[in-house]
Amino acid sequence: MNKIVTVTAKKNEITYVEIEVDGKPLAHHFSGRQGAHPSQISPLGWSSSSPDYRATVVHQFLAQMPSKLDSGRVPVLVCEECGDIACGAITVRILRESDRIVWTDWFYENGYEPGNFLEWPIKPGDFVFNVDAYEAEIQKAL
Repeated sequence: MNKIVTVTAKKNEITYVEIEVDGKPLAHHFSGRQGAHPSQISPLGWSSSSPDYRATVVHQFLAQMPSKLDSGRVPVLVCEECGDIACGAITVRILRESDRIVWTDWFYENGYEPGNFLEWPIKPGDFVFNVDAYEAEIQKAL
């Protein structure tokens, strides 16, 4: 099983909740030429968003509410400037399977065009989390 941890972070005057999987930031599970990582950040816990929006994001991460995307995938890395999916987001299908949460089927989506397979040369496979540990970490974003 993978281990998820959330930590408060700040970038461009926005405070948010950084997702770390197996000891490294989620964006670092993707790598391009010369070791570049995506510039997107987690949509969890943004200080500039409303409490209702923050709760919606948490419920989507907990697979308790459907994604707003037609694909059903949940944005897990979004634009670091505005958080708008239209700028492009890395998305994943989040499945609740009894005692575990599975992140699978990674895509790049913007909400108005069909999603695309990720073009990062290095990207994660499936992540599998213990449901209790996962829920405890994601709830911190509230």
